[in-house]
Amino acid sequence: MESVLIENHGTASGKTLEELFSAHHGCPLEQFRKRMFWRTLHTHALILAPPLLLSRYFAPDFQLISSCGRARSMDVLLEEIQAYRENPLTADWLRRRAKVRISTRKLQKVARAYLKD
Repeated sequence: MESVLIENHGTASGKTLEELFSAHHGCPLEQFRKRMFWRTLHTHALILAPPLLLSRYFAPDFQLISSCGRARSMDVLLEEIQAYRENPLTADWLRRRAKVRISTRKLQKVARAYLKD
């Protein structure tokens, strides 16, 4: 999945979602992807996640989290989510019907606490 990140957008502080989230939670930037993954994973998928993490199953989810982490506005974040939804790697039954993936709604909700429109 190719990132559609546009660098011209920005928050009032000019910081990315990753920087704002990590500063707020007092965690290193390196932990952003992991923390955001567990925060946005569908609740019913929690039991299936550990064995699936041993494979590349969640690679599109982590790629989305990374791309959104670089976002400086909600507009950019929403573009990233749309690209994720159009990614053929996210079109299988387990992801679409069983929702064994991160929740883009949860991701948006978390991001709205840190990013401007």
